[in-house]
Amino acid sequence: MVKRNENTILKIVWHFLLWCVITLVFHFILLQFSPADNQFRLVKGLIFLAGIFYLNYNLLIPRYLSKRKLKQYAISVVGALTIVFCVNHFIELSFKDLFNIPPPVIKYSGGNGWINSSSNPFFVNFGMILLCVVSLAISTSIRVTKEWFKNETQLKEIENKKLLAELSYLKAQINPHFFFNTLNGIYALARRKSDKTPDVIMMLSVVMRYIIYDASAPKVLLKKELTHIANFIDLQKLRLAEMVKIDYQVSGKPKDILIEPLLFTVLVENAFKHGIDYSKRNTIKVHIGIGNDELSFLVSNPVIPNQKKKNRLGGDETGIGLDNIQKRLDLLYPGRHKMNIIEKNSLYIVELKLKLENTNHEVYHN
Repeated sequence: MVKRNENTILKIVWHFLLWCVITLVFHFILLQFSPADNQFRLVKGLIFLAGIFYLNYNLLIPRYLSKRKLKQYAISVVGALTIVFCVNHFIELSFKDLFNIPPPVIKYSGGNGWINSSSNPFFVNFGMILLCVVSLAISTSIRVTKEWFKNETQLKEIENKKLLAELSYLKAQINPHFFFNTLNGIYALARRKSDKTPDVIMMLSVVMRYIIYDASAPKVLLKKELTHIANFIDLQKLRLAEMVKIDYQVSGKPKDILIEPLLFTVLVENAFKHGIDYSKRNTIKVHIGIGNDELSFLVSNPVIPNQKKKNRLGGDETGIGLDNIQKRLDLLYPGRHKMNIIEKNSLYIVELKLKLENTNHEVYHN
């Protein structure tokens, strides 16, 4: 309610200033006429200009022009100008006889006097019509600009709602994707009757708590996201300690940088899901570099021939996870990210660079 009142006051002030400027300009134009008729024609002219301005602004444009009814709009404008022409001509003739107002005269350059327009009774009328056309042009440009900004705002709101809905859908896909993969590992531990099973379940609850509660926010502190990645890696260590060497490094200070949650989870998860050869010891590398305006991420894992063949046959959800992260990056970091997927020297490498905006450095409050 308060905001609506502020907008109304601002609109009134804006229109008041506009008409102050129009009055000054119109008065300057009338100075070209003899001073005797300035006051009368100033008041009369402003009434016509304001009338045609707000008729066009509040009625003709919303009813016809905004709805692409150009024919009806053109007919209405011509009709309004015709009425102005006739009424103005009648007023000029009536007031001249009743109040003895002299006919308008106009200065001419290079001479010593005035040109009397009484010999041409339509002189004032055509001048008024010309000014009304200018008033129409001004009101049309203002109203069209206002409508354009309004439409742009509505389009942005629709796009933002669509973006939030799509991000929520993509983020929701991460939870079961991660959860089912981890349950597979716990199932394997349980089948072997491993003593690590309770610890893995407890660690899983910590990780899932972050995914369900903290990651529901649009942005989280980078240090919280890094803690989540570290917890996830610890979870993998508990169940794969004998088979995996993990090279996890973080360089730079996260400070108060904000980031969209779970951007790296799928990439780290895929490295453990598809980069482990159970016949030998494996190395998985996760490196994160934090700069002033850039965040770099690298994850690599060995290429497993059988797993690669399985992926080509469509036997798992790796493609879904990578498609998910690519869509989220396209939505959240348009033009500010670069992701490369490389396969060389029997290694599968994903490199990701993010350009951080200044707004990402604002302080986060729990």
